[in-house]
Amino acid sequence: MIDLQTFYAGFDAQVREIVAYGYDHSPAFRRRMDAAGLTPDDIQTAADLARLPVLRKEQLVEIQRQGPGLGGMLTVPLSALRRIFQSPGPIYDPEPDEPDSWRWAPAFRAAGFGPDDLVLNCFGYHLTPAGVMFEEGARAVGCTVIPGGIGGQAQQIEALAHLGITAYAGLPSYLKALLERAAEQGHDPRSWSLNKAFVAAEPLPPSLRALFEEQYGILVYDGYGTAETGNLGYNGPERHGWHLPTDALVQVCDLNSGEPLPPGQTGEVVVTLFRRDYILVRFAVGDLSAVMEPGQPTVIPTPRLVGWLGRSGDSVKVRGIFVHPRHVDEAVRRVNGVAGYQAVVVREHHRDDLICRIVPATDADATELKTVAEQALYDALKLHCRVEIVSALPEGARPFVDERTWE
Repeated sequence: MIDLQTFYAGFDAQVREIVAYGYDHSPAFRRRMDAAGLTPDDIQTAADLARLPVLRKEQLVEIQRQGPGLGGMLTVPLSALRRIFQSPGPIYDPEPDEPDSWRWAPAFRAAGFGPDDLVLNCFGYHLTPAGVMFEEGARAVGCTVIPGGIGGQAQQIEALAHLGITAYAGLPSYLKALLERAAEQGHDPRSWSLNKAFVAAEPLPPSLRALFEEQYGILVYDGYGTAETGNLGYNGPERHGWHLPTDALVQVCDLNSGEPLPPGQTGEVVVTLFRRDYILVRFAVGDLSAVMEPGQPTVIPTPRLVGWLGRSGDSVKVRGIFVHPRHVDEAVRRVNGVAGYQAVVVREHHRDDLICRIVPATDADATELKTVAEQALYDALKLHCRVEIVSALPEGARPFVDERTWE
């Protein structure tokens, strides 16, 4: 297994090249470098990147609003891109006109996906890049893909029962829901050809992995990435930890200093991409993790992340979407007739839900308030929330609470 320092040193030449290119071609990146008092000559190795302050999501939102070319982050015209996606913020995620630009092929290959597989892809296809991102990865290893998306479970179950689908890609909670609904309708999922799955965007507790394998005979691999950056880690054959990719620099950095941390220490995930059309260097994705301590040799020799250890800010991930308390508050405040509210993230039967409990004003129509609030929250978060009208909230109730536990 490659030790962490040696692994990062292998990126030195790519770091030099992308920093020099970005400084010459991206006005936004040049401004960041100038503000830090740096020139490309100052960044010669991956270790030197620590001299550049990290770029956070809220800063990325502001930069992209500052003018054409996503605020000067793009080095090519919009017409040169294949697609542009939108994730909450809003943050715009450009896709270059090339195959598997999100770099998920190694993850699918490690999960045993290949040319003989027919994949039901149940990641979302609307505005966010997940559906296309994982479809491209599966196609890159030769799979045929059914673009299922989220929803339409009746049709998806029929396809699983009749088409000989061998593999699934999507949220683990959605796969569980599909299997349970199929059983309720009289199907026997164990008789299907479905035998493998690649899941991401929400935690995969050991109990849920065991349920898939013991009850349904589905071998499950998981991975880690974001809409802005694509693949940041994935299971090897041992299915323990996420192997760092070799085509992007993924570091775990101290929350205060931004310095890369040694194995075993928890910090925020910071990513540098080497794509030239869109300069994204030292981007803090908002997640906490740690690099695993060295251990037994693994089939894939790269270092591994231990997994997802929380958010570096106040945002939380619900069904694959980051939710910030401020966005909930802004959405609720736009709704007339609200006397008070509390948003609660819960996890029941391996599924995340966001419940918004609203106390109506004395003159508000509760039914109408519920409908309007549900739409306002969906518009703000791109996530279906459960609105409950209540007569009162507990004394001292906080406006945003995450009650989930992972077992």
